[in-house]
Amino acid sequence: MNEGKSIRLEVADGFYLSPIMRADKGAYLEHFADPEIAQNLLAIPFPYTEADADWWLDRCEQSVGSPMTNFALRESSAYLIGAIGIVGALSPDAHSAEFGYWLAHSYRGHGLMPRVIHTFSDYAFQQLRIHRLFATPFSSNLASHRALEKAGFQREGLLRHHHFKQGVYLDAIVYARISDSNRNA
Repeated sequence: MNEGKSIRLEVADGFYLSPIMRADKGAYLEHFADPEIAQNLLAIPFPYTEADADWWLDRCEQSVGSPMTNFALRESSAYLIGAIGIVGALSPDAHSAEFGYWLAHSYRGHGLMPRVIHTFSDYAFQQLRIHRLFATPFSSNLASHRALEKAGFQREGLLRHHHFKQGVYLDAIVYARISDSNRNA
């Protein structure tokens, strides 16, 4: 099954979600040179190297054929300007999943990320059969909090010292959205 290669989720105004490809390496290297992106993402090293990009792209290639859980956010020219996806592996019987996302600096502040989060959430509920989708942005990342709230996520609480990054414990805020459908197994 190779359905992942042809999937395209329309977001709005020519922006869309599609598979992450090896050809995106240059975009990753460009965008992850921005220290603000690395500062707000748990698993992104700074500086971000070609080896880091190769590791990530290898991981994405290995997941082709299984349900798509990680997407590139692209502008109408197909250039990668961000990404969104499930954190870690998704078990076949999962009912809950954490996700993360990032957006290139020049695209922030225009209401794009809430639409991306909403589109991805709908996909996760319908195609991945997730019932509860959640994110745990750092408590200091107020722009991410606003994007989640605008996408229909509810703040559930503070997670003290939830993340550990570069030798420092960081608080997180948990936001979640529950599927509208009632899944009874």
